[in-house]
Amino acid sequence: MDELKRRILSDAVVGEGDIIHVDMFLNHCMDMGLMERMGNALSKRFRGERITKVLTAESSGIALACFTARALGVPVLYAKKFQTGYIDPDVYSADTHSFSLDKSYTLRVSKRYLTSDDLVLLVDDILSNGQTMLSLLELVSKAGGETAGVGVAIEKSMREGGKVLRRMGIRVEALATVDHVEGNKIILA
Repeated sequence: MDELKRRILSDAVVGEGDIIHVDMFLNHCMDMGLMERMGNALSKRFRGERITKVLTAESSGIALACFTARALGVPVLYAKKFQTGYIDPDVYSADTHSFSLDKSYTLRVSKRYLTSDDLVLLVDDILSNGQTMLSLLELVSKAGGETAGVGVAIEKSMREGGKVLRRMGIRVEALATVDHVEGNKIILA
């Protein structure tokens, strides 16, 4: 997606440990027009599938997941990181570790909203080491559902996440791919 690639090259900032900060347009202060166009682009890549739900993890992938689900005409579901009074206590859970935050979490999804009848598209803002996606895959598996694939705004191909998922036979679609980082410069594939 050329528009996203231009925004990465013009606005993204490289942080310590090759973390790419895109919070100025993707996951903190969001460009809603761009988010909608990205959701439409991801949905086109998965048209023809019988996707019943879009699933993401709290919280950076929620906006992209919403626009993707809207374009597909299906509900969006997000896995919560914390057990709250707002989630049914009967949940599927899976542990994950955030590369960018260097924190571990337990992701939770109510058993009422994820079932064996679901074909789920997993969506997130950035795919790096793939830990979040592996945990989302685990949640779908625990529910007895199937995964249609993974759609992300940005894949960091210098990390293992996309490679691991593809070796597992999971279809991965990225709107932009970062090949590597040279100093403070982002090199796209």
